[in-house]
Amino acid sequence: MMQLSVRLVPVDDVTLVIALTGELDSTTKPVLAAFLDPLPHTPVKHVLVAAGDLWFCDLNGLDLLARTHRALQEKDGYLALAEVQPPLRRLVALMTERSLTAIPLFASMPEALAAAGVEAYQLPEPPVRRRHLPRLRTVPRAQPPAREQPRSRREPAPEQPRPLAPPVELDASRLPEIIFESRSLRDQAVHQQQALHKRLHAAAEARTRLLRTRRRCDDSLLALRSSLSEARSILTLTEADRVPPHL
Repeated sequence: MMQLSVRLVPVDDVTLVIALTGELDSTTKPVLAAFLDPLPHTPVKHVLVAAGDLWFCDLNGLDLLARTHRALQEKDGYLALAEVQPPLRRLVALMTERSLTAIPLFASMPEALAAAGVEAYQLPEPPVRRRHLPRLRTVPRAQPPAREQPRSRREPAPEQPRPLAPPVELDASRLPEIIFESRSLRDQAVHQQQALHKRLHAAAEARTRLLRTRRRCDDSLLALRSSLSEARSILTLTEADRVPPHL
């Protein structure tokens, strides 16, 4: 968003300096108009605009300046621009070609003040606000602590050997029984595996038979359809032969 800063510096009863900073266009025009519009109704005759920090100005802003200049001319005054930037200078030149009233332009503010009958005058700088800084108190320097003796690096404690599990005692008298049970379990697993293979083989044979049966059914269905179409054609010919000729 464009912004415009306006600072008024009264020089004497009839001379007023206006310092502009920012951009002057249709959005910021009302800000400057609030200061310029009442001036023709005051004792001020000479309005000097310091435009050195005016970064941009369009026709709307220049029209406001020209209107104030014409209003001041009616009471033997004028509005002048000082320290004008080149873009604004060209815009003023183009506007002057189409209008009879030309806004006076000055290269510096002392020249503009001298033309208005004012001796050398320096614009006061805006007051600088000083921030209050807290007062620092002197803090006594802390004494460094006594150096401690370097601690010896502790070596890791050796790992304690884990206790071994007690050996499992096997009963030699039960060894034949254990061998017999393991063989029985192995035989059962072999029998179950063989039974599973037999079932898978039987399922595969049944699937093959079903596929063959399906193919036979499809062939029979095709034969029936062809027979049905032949029978329909024969019936159609027979009915055509039975129809008596028209006399």
